[in-house]
Amino acid sequence: MCYLEDNKPLRSLYLLMVIVFIALPHSEVTFANSQIMEGFYYVTPEASVSGFTGIIVGTENNYDLLIIANGHLKRYSLSGAEIPQYDSTDSNSKKCLNLIRNTIGLEAIVHEVTTSKEASAYVWILLDGEAYLIQSIIVSSGLSKAVDGGEIELVPAEEFARERSLGIWAEEPEVLESGIEETSQREAIEEVVEEDSRAAARLTISKIDIFDNGEHALLTLAADKGGYLEGSEVSILSRADRTTDEDVFSLDSQDPIETAEELRILITLDRSRTTSFEYDFLWESYLDPRGGYLKIKDENGSERLFEYEYDRRISGFTVTPLD
Repeated sequence: MCYLEDNKPLRSLYLLMVIVFIALPHSEVTFANSQIMEGFYYVTPEASVSGFTGIIVGTENNYDLLIIANGHLKRYSLSGAEIPQYDSTDSNSKKCLNLIRNTIGLEAIVHEVTTSKEASAYVWILLDGEAYLIQSIIVSSGLSKAVDGGEIELVPAEEFARERSLGIWAEEPEVLESGIEETSQREAIEEVVEEDSRAAARLTISKIDIFDNGEHALLTLAADKGGYLEGSEVSILSRADRTTDEDVFSLDSQDPIETAEELRILITLDRSRTTSFEYDFLWESYLDPRGGYLKIKDENGSERLFEYEYDRRISGFTVTPLD
C-alpha cells in the first residue's frame, strides 16, 4: 500500500488531479466538425437528449422551425432562449437567422414543452452522430439571452458568451463595425453601377410545382424583358410578415436572358434525388405546400411580389402577382 505523504511523485499527481478537477467548467465547451457549426460556439447543457424524431423542413418568422414527424407538419418556437425580433441591419440577427436556416433538412429530436397550436420545444439537431441543442448554440454564440427558469438550464451558455464578449454582449463594437462595412459596400456598389450600364432582366414567376410535401419544388421564371441576371435574387417570404425574407437565392449567372425565355429553379432538401428534374439552378431550401409568398429582386433593386396557393380545381398551384 502506498501513502501519499511518503511518496512525493504520487503526492504531486494527486495535487495535479485536484487542480484539474477544480478547473473543469460547469459544462463542456465543444465545437462540431460540421460546416453548419463553423463560426458558432456550443456549451453542452446538463440535460439528457429526449423526445421524438423529425425532420426540419423550414423556418417561419425567422426563428420558428417547421418540423415534419410521423407525417405531420408542425411549427415550433424555441424554448429557453430570448431570441430578439429579426433586424436586417443587425449582424447578430443575420447570423442567428443563418444558423436556423442551415438546420433545414437535418434530422432533429424534439422535446415538446407546450403542445398547443403555438407549440414550443427544445430541439436537438443531429450532426456527425452527435446531438446538439439549437438553443445552446444560439445562446453560447451570444445571439440570444437565456430564459430564467427554463426547463433546460442555459445560464452557463450565456455566461460563456458574456465572458468572451460574443454577439449581443459586444453589441456596440459590432454595430460600429457593421456600419463601416455597410458604408464600404454601398460605395463599392455605387462604383459598379456607374461602370456597368447593362440592362437588368425583368423576371416573373410563371409556374410552381411542389412535390413530396415541400421537399422538392420546381420554380419556373419567365423574362418579361430580356437582360442580365447577375445581381437578381429570388426570396421565400415569411407567411406572417411579407416584408421579411425567410430564404434568398442569387441567380449567379453572367449570361443574358432573352424576352419570353424561361429558367427553372429546383428547390430541394435532398440533392441525391434531383436526377429526374431538368433545371437551370439548384436551391437547397424548402417551399411550403400550404402556400406563401415569393419575391424577385433585380440588379437595380426593383422588387416584385407573388403569392402562390394550391387550387383543387386544377390540382396544382396558382401564382398571383401582388404588385
